Amino acid sequence: MRLSLNWLNDFVDLTIEAQALADRLTMAGLEVEALEEVPPGFAGVVVGQVLNVERHPQADRLQVAEVTTGSQTYRVVCGAPNVQSGGLYPFAPPGAVLAGGRRLKAAKLRGVLSEGLLLAEDELGLSADHAGLMEIPQDLAVGRDLAAALGLADVVLTIAVTANRPDCLSVLGLAREVAALLDAPLRHPEVNVAPAAAPGLKARVTILDPIHCPRYAARLVSGLSVSPSPFWMRRRLEMAGLRAINNLVDVTNYVLLEFGQPLHAFDFERLRGGEIVVRLPKRGERSFTTLDGVERPLDPETLLICDAEGPVALAGVMGGLDSEVTASTAQVLLESAYFNPRTIRRTAKRLGLSTEASYRFERGVDPDGVIHALERATQLMCEVGGGLVAAARLDEYPAPIQHPRLNLRVSRANAVLGTDLSPEQMLHLLRRLHLPVLAVDGENLALQVPPFRGDLEREVDLIEEVARLAGYDAIPVTLPRGVVATPRPGPEVRRLAAARQLLEGLGFFEVITYSFQPDRLGSLLTAAEAPAALRLANPLSEEQAMMRTSLLPGLLDTLRRNTLKQIQDVRLFEISKVFSPRPGEDLPQEEHWLTGLMRGAREDAAWNTTRDQVNFFDLKGMVETLLEGLLIPEVTFAPHGLPEYLRSGARIFSGGRDLGVLGELRPDIGERLDLEGDIFGFNLNFAALCQASLPPRFTPLPRYPAVYRDIALVVGESVPAARVTEALYEHGRPWLEEARLFDVYSGDPVPAGKRSLAFRLSYRDPERTLTDELVNTHHQALVAALTKDLGAELR
Repeated sequence: MRLSLNWLNDFVDLTIEAQALADRLTMAGLEVEALEEVPPGFAGVVVGQVLNVERHPQADRLQVAEVTTGSQTYRVVCGAPNVQSGGLYPFAPPGAVLAGGRRLKAAKLRGVLSEGLLLAEDELGLSADHAGLMEIPQDLAVGRDLAAALGLADVVLTIAVTANRPDCLSVLGLAREVAALLDAPLRHPEVNVAPAAAPGLKARVTILDPIHCPRYAARLVSGLSVSPSPFWMRRRLEMAGLRAINNLVDVTNYVLLEFGQPLHAFDFERLRGGEIVVRLPKRGERSFTTLDGVERPLDPETLLICDAEGPVALAGVMGGLDSEVTASTAQVLLESAYFNPRTIRRTAKRLGLSTEASYRFERGVDPDGVIHALERATQLMCEVGGGLVAAARLDEYPAPIQHPRLNLRVSRANAVLGTDLSPEQMLHLLRRLHLPVLAVDGENLALQVPPFRGDLEREVDLIEEVARLAGYDAIPVTLPRGVVATPRPGPEVRRLAAARQLLEGLGFFEVITYSFQPDRLGSLLTAAEAPAALRLANPLSEEQAMMRTSLLPGLLDTLRRNTLKQIQDVRLFEISKVFSPRPGEDLPQEEHWLTGLMRGAREDAAWNTTRDQVNFFDLKGMVETLLEGLLIPEVTFAPHGLPEYLRSGARIFSGGRDLGVLGELRPDIGERLDLEGDIFGFNLNFAALCQASLPPRFTPLPRYPAVYRDIALVVGESVPAARVTEALYEHGRPWLEEARLFDVYSGDPVPAGKRSLAFRLSYRDPERTLTDELVNTHHQALVAALTKDLGAELR
């Protein structure tokens, strides 16, 4: 928000310097980002009065004017068409400095000495207008310095207004703050609207959707003529960063800046049926052309301003091309409304269209200020456009908005702030902020929240207002007191930390990828494995267009980036959320997954290592180590039910619970990312891991020694080693403590179609020492059971 201090002076008397005011505003929560001094751009120019005008003796298009400054008279050659005897105009006598630094001297023009210049706006550097002499108020003192008379020297503050303070997006709102900070009275512009002068013209307003538009007011003004705005209005708009258009449009922008209430001017003669209808789109209304000539798509929740036949504006955002003010406009219907902030914000964001109006409406304007702004705009439009009020004011407000009442406990405020303010001091501070105090009961203050302060919702908001106005620097420095307790992390947090520690110990690096992904990553997996992702309505970029449904694409892209930097041996993992769309639901299902990738050599290059590449069994061993460290029991691997992005691998179970998958990715996935070599990965449901994990249990150290036996079993190649291990434990109870596979062999003398699996078995009884005789008997029974169960043979 750009604030002109000259404009601010209309509302409150400034008794401090601009820099001091900027510091006070910043300390009050309204950060001043920049302070810009605006000089006039010229010097020595005064208000001159033309006493007499004669034709130039040697030029048909020039005139010779006699100009006085009150103390001296000058003879000036002038070619402006609007110079008149008795008129006041900017006059530059010899020695004056014009825009651009040119110093003026007396000079002859067509044989006549010109002792100065009567000036147009472009010669003063105020605009590009050179159609005639600058029009200035005719009540100025002759001979007065022009810059001082017109208040051209100014200071502009650029203020960062936070989203919760839309009341400060106006000169009036900032004036309230300044008046409160300086403890000075606040002045309001005097608003007087003449009674309806032409009752024959009538307009109607109908609100069909009061939830989206609680209030809509309008005024009809006729007899207008479109022309450039007066200089003072154009100057203030320029200081605020807006471009002047014409007198009728400039009035709406002027009041928007002055009161913070967006307005819109419709060409009434172009409103079919002479009525305004506020509604949502009808069936078949799919687009609307705004006044910038762009066709905007409509959705069922886009609020429209319509006439009797169709839309004429996007409510609170932008007007329509077919009802805008043109050079021939003579009748204007002025709109001043309060729209639901959520409705306007949704429309503006969906269309990617932010305007001065939508910026204010989506933050919330003053619903009670609608009429005051409308009357102010009506008054100005009649003054600068020569119009008359043609009909009575229209004001549709079916369900007036109620504003809350809040209680402030003085003791509570002092406790929060660490101050010792009395009820009278707090009462004075709140009244300076124009917060009406309804009742005072000892240390309790009851206040009515004014309609322009929608950010005040709770007692703590009032405490903040006391702190802002009293001054944060006036709050004493105190140390906080309280009991600091460190809660024990929950089970999921502990397992999350354990998983990270285990994977880092296995040589993996944790990465964090964006939850938003581009289409090129989402399509890396097949359609069956990558359901239609939730797309963002307004993505920051095409690289963040949809929400991820898997962590694998992001990890693969990270792997690609590492290989581009010549890092070939990579182990990565990520623990984060994925977002899976749910049929019939607006919001996706969020789940935590643990995903990892491996690629490259098994070990770092060294004199005593080889450069063997990682394989499936490296990955499987690491996943087994991870699951063992997370205390997940009964882990089994099944080579069926694999997702399509795996060329080979296994699905992981704990008992009957599905934990996820691991395996080698399809080669074409790596090829699409220009990755050579095999890529291995795992994808685990972290919630399932947490559910399967057991609490840690202490097992006492064994008191009796173990007895070891090696056994080599010849089984069919289709029999998984996991099935043999399961059978060993099943038939080896109660003494079999561990069965560890240490060799796999196929070839002579093992028959074709079969393989030899060698296990080391550990027997132990916790109550006694096992003898060889007992172990041999139990071992022979175990072998017999395996022969019967699996068809195994001893090698």
